[in-house]
Amino acid sequence: MINHIAIIPDGNRRFAKKMNIPITKSYAMGVDKIIEVMEWSKDLGVKMMTSWGFSTENFKRSALERRLLFRLFEGKIKEFLENGRFKKEQLKVKIIGDINKFPKSLINAIHNLESETEKYNEFQLNLALNYGGRQEIIEACNRILASGIKNIKTEDFSKFLFTKNLPDPDIILRTSGEQRMSGFLPWQSAYSEFVFLKPLWPELQKEEFVTAINEYDSRQRRFGR
Repeated sequence: MINHIAIIPDGNRRFAKKMNIPITKSYAMGVDKIIEVMEWSKDLGVKMMTSWGFSTENFKRSALERRLLFRLFEGKIKEFLENGRFKKEQLKVKIIGDINKFPKSLINAIHNLESETEKYNEFQLNLALNYGGRQEIIEACNRILASGIKNIKTEDFSKFLFTKNLPDPDIILRTSGEQRMSGFLPWQSAYSEFVFLKPLWPELQKEEFVTAINEYDSRQRRFGR
């Protein structure tokens, strides 16, 4: 049984090119797909999903594209809160990553999103925003040094990560046919199962998602034993 599924929703820009649509429309479809996949996950009994939304490397994209993404994120947060989607789903949202580099208005919207959904407990969606796995580990090491701890244990190191108090993902899915992790949850994924899917993120269908979950169920997890 899967408790926690993690997603690398890859292929938004390629989908825009393939369909000859504005990239903003493709990204909007990608955000909506995250909520749709969350609903599929709930139907299968999953309790938590973590999705990458914006990586530290995404800051290397053009200023125009970044502005469009930030405006989209802020608009979608407002839309989902106003239409009662999160309340209906009893969906708690937690952000992992360093959002301090985002525009102030987006930071405020994110804090409002976490505050408004904090009391819900039916399902938890973790969004990785301005997240990079190497940077997460470096920042954890700096926090450990600042704390004065001289000898850190494996189980204690996790307490200094963005994912503190979160279970490690059972399975990690990546769409678009790319077969690499790109720095997504490197510490947390030590014993995760990986499934790589060919569809671009916005075009992922439920049947393909369920097939990936069934593949996971057919595997035997040994955790090094």
